[in-house]
Amino acid sequence: MRALLPKPLQITVYQDVLCAWCYLADLRLDTLRHEFGDAVRWRVRPYPLRIQDTLPTERELRGLSEEVQRAKGEPETLARQLSTDLWLAGDPPRSSLPGLAALEAARLQGPQARVFLARAMQRAALEQGVNVSRTDVVFELASRVGLSMNDFSAAYHSEETRRLILDEHRLAASRGVRGVPTLVIGGRWMVCGLRDVSEYREHILTCLGKLAAPRSGGSSERLVH
Repeated sequence: MRALLPKPLQITVYQDVLCAWCYLADLRLDTLRHEFGDAVRWRVRPYPLRIQDTLPTERELRGLSEEVQRAKGEPETLARQLSTDLWLAGDPPRSSLPGLAALEAARLQGPQARVFLARAMQRAALEQGVNVSRTDVVFELASRVGLSMNDFSAAYHSEETRRLILDEHRLAASRGVRGVPTLVIGGRWMVCGLRDVSEYREHILTCLGKLAAPRSGGSSERLVH
């Protein structure tokens, strides 16, 4: 009789394509995706930081640009390429929904399609200061990464896609998600904010039963009820 393979550990990653911290978290989690292979199943879900379709206030723009400046201080080489132009160059995104809708539309063409579009959107927004909530920008980037544009357009413009994102946001908030990046590991352990690769690894190993307990990181780590 063949031995049953252990069920993969599921990790849900909540993120917003406009968030510099999510951009850096993606880089760190890529290391762990390769390291753990089939032992972990990754699920990336949208969590819009800007839901309402309104221009950011001057105060909000200052806060958003300060977040990017802090992210630039992280050790990754690519962190130094982050730019505040997305928020300060005069054409800031009004809402996170268009960008996240584009990623959900790309997902229908396969997980790698979503990954390619996410990277293209992150680099355009956070390195080059391009407003990726604009429909013309969304479609240019989707075409560049080789998506089937008829299928993409139908899914992107669908009200169902935006409804899905808002429903996901409500569900995540009801479970305690308050910001991004947030990881829910094994459906029971929530890790909020950008962490070192070693800390992410420690939580994963704990949930795989290979470590006794993770280090205590304060209020930003908690059990999911």
